[in-house]
Amino acid sequence: MNSRARFPGFPLFDTAELIHEQADLELYPDLQAALAALPIDHGSALKDFSISHKFLVKYSDVSGTYSRFRSEIQRFLNYTWLIAKRRLSQADTDLVSSYFTFLKTPPAPWVSRGIYPAFISDNDQRFFNPQWRPMALRSKDTNAPYSITQASLNASRTALQTFFKYLVTQDYLQRNPLLDVRKRDRSAKPNLNQDKDAEVRRLTDWQWSYLLETLTALASTDVRYERHLFVIVTMKSLFLRVSELAPRPVDRGQIRTPTFGDFRRTIVDGEPYWVYSVFGKGDKTRQVTLPDAYLSYLKRWRNHLGLTSPLPVPGDSTPILPSKKGDAIGKRQVQRIYEQAMVATADRMEQEGYRDEAKQMLAIRSETHYLRHTGASQAIEAGGDIRHISEELGHANATFTESVYVNSEQARRRSEGRRRLV
Repeated sequence: MNSRARFPGFPLFDTAELIHEQADLELYPDLQAALAALPIDHGSALKDFSISHKFLVKYSDVSGTYSRFRSEIQRFLNYTWLIAKRRLSQADTDLVSSYFTFLKTPPAPWVSRGIYPAFISDNDQRFFNPQWRPMALRSKDTNAPYSITQASLNASRTALQTFFKYLVTQDYLQRNPLLDVRKRDRSAKPNLNQDKDAEVRRLTDWQWSYLLETLTALASTDVRYERHLFVIVTMKSLFLRVSELAPRPVDRGQIRTPTFGDFRRTIVDGEPYWVYSVFGKGDKTRQVTLPDAYLSYLKRWRNHLGLTSPLPVPGDSTPILPSKKGDAIGKRQVQRIYEQAMVATADRMEQEGYRDEAKQMLAIRSETHYLRHTGASQAIEAGGDIRHISEELGHANATFTESVYVNSEQARRRSEGRRRLV
């Protein structure tokens, strides 16, 4: 599987921190040799690499977007050069359609079992990592076949759409080749073993109540759990991702830290409301309305921190989650707080005889998105306008929100089914 002789391709682009050093390829002897050996004109290969490199540099200050774009573009270039034996400037609808077919059933040598860095360092130079592959099998089952999900294909389409639009603006392509690709060519193969009902990855109402009750009790007897209580309630109530509570880069050399100044009081139709400004995915800012019931937790946390006012005041630069050093805790620490809260809740479940439920909580102790999904699903089920919830989640449209967070028809069908007589 990992034999380099069996895999004809190679990585192209380094990490976001090192992408700027790749422009002249001076530190990349492996990459220079591989580009020269391609079955297309060497000058064309260098042009393809150069314009793709320039595109990725534009996103090097947004780590998540950069990683997704880099993965897709170097995979597409490997296919274009080595399978289709064409230049990037020759990309058309037929090429892109065949590429999507390739993604669904890639040859085994193109798939690694695990994720590996593209390059490794040696004597101040960067060389290919022989274990790297364009696709990775992430299943814990080492015998499981590789398969791509519809979500992954959609992500590939999004990345290529942005890339092709850039190439058109640079006059490298005459037309975006994705425009005429049939929808079925971009659809994943049906999985006959997959349940048709979409799984909503959320806590049950009972699990959420038990988690909240556990943390409230712990915080009342041990002040160390005040932070756990605040983080869990905030992530669930405000539909936040872990990264949205931690400092993150916004521009070269600049870091944005969530502060209490991001909470603000506003007046609508004479009524006061509190909102929270989230700097979220895709570097987009959105406003989330604070439930009235959340304000008591915000006051409790500020009181624990020893802040002078019960609620935030304009311009408050205090980090929402301060560290012992006075700055703010990072994403990994927020993740660890969630894990500790889930483990503590599972321990209590075990002690009180809920052994199966305890196992379920432990199984998702690293999956923080359960809180965001739970908050959104409960809000919609309680009668909230799905369009408003969608905006506060930061989604592009309400249809996507409904497909991910709630399935009212499925819920109604299951409820009716449970009431049937035997």
